[in-house]
Amino acid sequence: MLIRPLVLAALLACPAGAQVIPGGPPNVPPAMVADTVPAPFERPNGSLLRPGTVTYDLSSSRAGQLASLGTRTVQVSESTVAGMPAWLVTESRTGSAVATTDSLYLTRAELMPVRWSATSGRAVLGASFARDTAFGALQSYQGRASFTVGAAGSALVTPGMVERIVEMLPLHVGYHALASLLVVEMSAPRVQPAELVVDREEPLQLGDQVVACWVVTLRSGGAEEHLWVTKDSLRVVKTEQLIGGATLTALVHPPAPVMPVVVPADSSGMRPLAVPPVVPPTP
Repeated sequence: MLIRPLVLAALLACPAGAQVIPGGPPNVPPAMVADTVPAPFERPNGSLLRPGTVTYDLSSSRAGQLASLGTRTVQVSESTVAGMPAWLVTESRTGSAVATTDSLYLTRAELMPVRWSATSGRAVLGASFARDTAFGALQSYQGRASFTVGAAGSALVTPGMVERIVEMLPLHVGYHALASLLVVEMSAPRVQPAELVVDREEPLQLGDQVVACWVVTLRSGGAEEHLWVTKDSLRVVKTEQLIGGATLTALVHPPAPVMPVVVPADSSGMRPLAVPPVVPPTP
């Protein structure tokens, strides 16, 4: 899963476009289940995004056996693209069998994708977005193929983009919104409908500290990913997915105290977003 909506990112070690992973929702008390009627998804104000770097330790657990999958580093920085102010969200994964990189340019205010490039081993993907369409090419061991994807301009493209946006949403138990992901498979990318749901509140142990978190579930095409977002600092500190019988986990590193961040609200009540992750496509 270069993963999360056009999440065309390969979260953890999954292939690009595996943004969300098959698996049923956790057992949650009926009172904690999200509202049945989803609210329209409203993209946060991009001017509230803040530069920063976050590193995650990746691991896989199967039948009680734990294996390290390396580390994933996500960085958000101010940049320009085509002479216009932009955000650059980069991600790299090291320490695993296949190294991956991911770079996504977003418009500064609207957080709309403008340009995207990713590598996973010898596979390379490049795409540009014009209005609501993505134009690009995918080079892999199978050869080179061009693609055009409609309705991609409003989709979530990488894990880093997804995490950053989730951090800026007005989260509360019962929050339920529809979205779309850009999923990259062996043949070509496609846009896939998805939903974001806040299932519950849950304490999470981070080092010697316990922090209160929202547990957000991203569901799409029978697959899902869970994200733990701290209530104080609005940061994604953990993600988890079930893939092929294995649980893939990303945990913020180091698990030092997550300090509250004072974030001014704009007229809509939105607060700035902290910085979390991304992973590239694996064709």
